[in-house]
Amino acid sequence: MAKQNGTMPKIDEDFMRELISQGVPGKPDGGKPDDTPQEAQAEKPTPRKRRNSPGDYRETYFQKVELTDRQPLYVSRTTHEKLMRIVTVIGGRKVTVSSYVENILTRHFEQYQDEINALYESNFQKPF
Repeated sequence: MAKQNGTMPKIDEDFMRELISQGVPGKPDGGKPDDTPQEAQAEKPTPRKRRNSPGDYRETYFQKVELTDRQPLYVSRTTHEKLMRIVTVIGGRKVTVSSYVENILTRHFEQYQDEINALYESNFQKPF
């Protein structure tokens, strides 16, 4: 065991709180081969055309959101690991996974508001 020189390393307390509240991104499946066939991997749906310039993504989705009236939301471990990697690398510890997801959903609701409302109304059954 190495001797310590008596000085404590500086700890980023905000980052530690974030890691504790959201978890540390884990390692991939230990190098397991992907279970999906090659054909299925190649057939990805084409993304919708983007209206924003490339620099807008960070400005749009990596804004800190103060969540005062929070509710839990569950996602798969794989999705959470992806979110953690994205937020850590692109967000640079300035935003949480919760803020990122909140921004994505807010933008989604704004973009598809009319379609969501139409689908909701078509599926709404009046009791009488």
